[in-house]
Parts: sequence; C-alpha cells; structure tokens
Amino acid sequence: MAIIRPLARPPIREAIIEIRSERCELSRITALRDAIVADFPHSQPYRLASAALRLPEERRNRPDLDATAEQIGWRCESADGLEVALIRTDGFSVARVADYPGWDAFVERYLALYDRYRRCVAPLEIRRIGLRYINDIRLPITPSFDFDDYLTSAPRTPRGLPQTFYDFLVQMKLPTTLEGTTVDVTQATDAGARSEYELPVIIDVDVGSHCLGASDARFGERLPETLGAMRTIKNDVFFGLITEELAETWQ
Repeated sequence: MAIIRPLARPPIREAIIEIRSERCELSRITALRDAIVADFPHSQPYRLASAALRLPEERRNRPDLDATAEQIGWRCESADGLEVALIRTDGFSVARVADYPGWDAFVERYLALYDRYRRCVAPLEIRRIGLRYINDIRLPITPSFDFDDYLTSAPRTPRGLPQTFYDFLVQMKLPTTLEGTTVDVTQATDAGARSEYELPVIIDVDVGSHCLGASDARFGERLPETLGAMRTIKNDVFFGLITEELAETWQ
C-alpha cells in the first residue's frame, strides 16, 4: 500500500458528496434551484427515466426518451462547468468534475450549499450520506508490464492459463469501523480508452452512511465531522489499493 498523504496531482476524475432524504414536492426543489442560480446558472430538468436507465449524460433530456417521464429534480451546472449540483425530490448532491480544489475547499463548498438546501427544502429526515471519489489512473504499457507494480489487489490469472491480461472488473462491498457505514469499491480497466502506450484504470470508492435521523440543527453540526470520518475511510481504501511506486507519480 501507499503512504496516505495529499497528492500534488491527484488522479480524481470526479468527487461527489450526497445526501438522501425523504421525498418532497418538486416546488421546494425548484425553489432551491432558484436560490443557487448565481452559482449554477445552467439548469435542466432531471427526469425519472434518465435516472432509472442510467443513460449517458449526452443522451439525457432527449425528447424521445424523457418527454413523458416524471421530473424528479434539476441538474444545475456552474458557469465554468467544474461543478454540478443535482437537486432531486429525494436528496441533494454536489460533484466536482474537474480541477479538484482539495478537501477543505470541496467540503466547505458543499456545507454552504447544504445550508441553502436545508433552508429551502426543509427535509424532515435524512436517510443516507455519501462520499464518492472516481479516480482515473493511467498505467504505462511496457514490455514488462505487471499490475502488481501499481495495484495491491489486482485479480490473478487462473493457474494453467497465460499469466498476462489487460482487462478486469472487480467490485467489493466492505464494512468499516464507522457504525452504519459501508464502502463500495470498483476497480476496472477502461479498454475503450486504451492506447498503445497506456492503460486507463478506474478506481471508484463510494463511502455510504445509512442513517435514519431528523434533519435538524444537530445533524448540521455533526455533518462536517461525519464527512471527515468518511474521507478518512476513503483515503484508507484508495491508498490501500495502490502501491507507493504509483503514488509517487502524482507527487
């Protein structure tokens, strides 16, 4: 495993903080969209069909796919395209999709937007807190390429078969030391983006705290500490999955 520390050039493709709540009226979600329009001037309806079918972003909101589907929220984007706020009738998430600013700035941004969410939507109950990081890692392909030089838990080729391979998909759900919290881990090669010289590998770490609690002032006070603990879990998992040799390439 690698030493846990801040990286100068972290391979983060997307970082997401999410809260899931009990369902509310669309009008309250629309009020939140209006309240954050200065930060997120571009918005479009987010519909049930898009969410259920997990359609690629470029196919969402096509009239033939979504025109008759129920709207369940708004997808709001910042002017520079670096942030996306997804406000749904059952929750609120903020994603940083490029140029990750570091944990302190990222979580501070979410907490400020969550305060607006709490005031505009006023959910009675919180059901889940999620912290997810999607990492895009580019491994150099050389004649002596070996996943073990970069990853601590790459899959093994069965005995009796050639001991070289380039594609895999591994998914795990792991317990944590934080009560009510689990972590979903996906490691996968991106064969479609492979070149002659490098192989993309995605490491997706999704820490989720499933809770049933009131969305009151005490929850807001505990939220920074809760997210901090979930970040510690995320770091333990991510740095545990990579070698120090790979981590040093991002220094």
